[in-house]
Amino acid sequence: MPALPSVVAIICLGLAAAVLSYVLHTPRRGSLPPGPPRVPLLGNAHQLPQSDQHLTFTKWAAQYGDVVYVEIFTRPTIILNSAKAAIDLMDKRGAIYSDRPRFVWFHELIGWTSNTSLCGYNETWRRMRKWFQHAFIARSAVDSYHPVQRREARRLLLNLLHHPDDFVYQIKRYTAGIIFEIGYGHDITSLDGDKLLQLTERGIRAALVGSSIGSAMVDFFPVLRYLPAWLPGMSFKYAAIKARKGVEDMEMTLYNTVNEKIVAGIARPSFAAVMIEECSRKGDLTAKDEDDIKGTLGTLYQAGTDSSLTTLIVFVLVMVQYPDVFRKAQEEMIRVVGDSRLPDFDGRASLPYLECVLMEVYRWCPIGPLSIPHRLTEDDAYRGYYLPKGSMVISNIWAMCRDPEVYPESDVFKPERFLGLKSGEDPNLIDPKKIVFGFGRRCGKYFADDTMWLGIASIVTTMDITKARDARGQEITPTPVYISGTTMCPEPFVCDIHPRSDRTRQLIIDNVTEP
Repeated sequence: MPALPSVVAIICLGLAAAVLSYVLHTPRRGSLPPGPPRVPLLGNAHQLPQSDQHLTFTKWAAQYGDVVYVEIFTRPTIILNSAKAAIDLMDKRGAIYSDRPRFVWFHELIGWTSNTSLCGYNETWRRMRKWFQHAFIARSAVDSYHPVQRREARRLLLNLLHHPDDFVYQIKRYTAGIIFEIGYGHDITSLDGDKLLQLTERGIRAALVGSSIGSAMVDFFPVLRYLPAWLPGMSFKYAAIKARKGVEDMEMTLYNTVNEKIVAGIARPSFAAVMIEECSRKGDLTAKDEDDIKGTLGTLYQAGTDSSLTTLIVFVLVMVQYPDVFRKAQEEMIRVVGDSRLPDFDGRASLPYLECVLMEVYRWCPIGPLSIPHRLTEDDAYRGYYLPKGSMVISNIWAMCRDPEVYPESDVFKPERFLGLKSGEDPNLIDPKKIVFGFGRRCGKYFADDTMWLGIASIVTTMDITKARDARGQEITPTPVYISGTTMCPEPFVCDIHPRSDRTRQLIIDNVTEP
């Protein structure tokens, strides 16, 4: 155990470094965007709650405007609370807004350096983004996955038919099944019995435990990583050791599972196989090749399932709360699709009200209320304000989706608000799909949007969603409580999901494709 004087010296050195950083790097005051008053060293950190920080940022937006400047400890931070400001900066000036802050927890303690979502704006990220661009962003590639999505949607309906009370589990099997088939060439038939899926989820949970992305104390005070774990408040270092092991096991197993099948000549077509084979054309894979592929594979499951799973659960919740909306969507579906077939992508344009329902679900509960922070790599100016280099830039997606100037009666679930644009309205500022999937050179949406649309369309065509009843026959109205963090999701709730007719029951049975 280190001598106490040495520990005290380390702590004092860290505090001195923080004070020096504050003095040298605090930007010019006169031209910064407005924001709440700050105090030395803490900045505005003492004003931030442990959870629901998007609500605090939204209150600041109402007081100071859509571009707010704060300091979290000594780190300058810009909070963007309107779609216009985010598009102007993150999209139109993406070259200087696409970097990430220094994630000490994820990169330096856990070693998750090749996570595509967290990677800095560098050659590694450009390489991985190119892989994702070809596989999940380009419309032609996304369309090629429709057969897999179609098959899994039919399995979802059959599973809901047999296990309606376990609808969250069945929706998760639907989203996971699509990702594992397309990403790794692996078929998921059970969430509980699939070892590859369980290992992947354990690795991700271990990495995310106890910290929202970019908000760990060690991210703001990197010197803490050098202090011994036995000191009070340093227990995160024990968690980091477990998380590093979990991430390494996850990435290695996903990679080895596919690579071994390629060597044996039995690999099914997949995103992973394409990357491995592409890198192998020039000879043996380098350590860098393997690291980049592993990081991309480790990112895929979380990126591909979180938004789809949560959005589909939110859809079920709001349909229970707003039965008139569900009936209206169902009437449109019956009129266009009928009772003799299941919906498919080629009929999407003929279902405008269902499209509005999905858009309102996106707006109602954005999966990432604050998105992942970006980093400004050069000094910039906007609306006469000075935006300092090195600032952490946060997009408050929640505030954008509840902006009363864009969405009147923003606290009301109202799909009709999207039925046609008024004269002079900019679709980029109105359509939630332009917002909830992120801004700048890191955004991507088509694949997840297709998965969600087909799941919702399939359920609306064949099922009724109503309130559950208690033992006395009284309706149970779910309370719309959402758990927020890196992602936002509803608390568990009950409802009644059942086929809307004997005809649709048989339609489900006749159309399912067994594994």
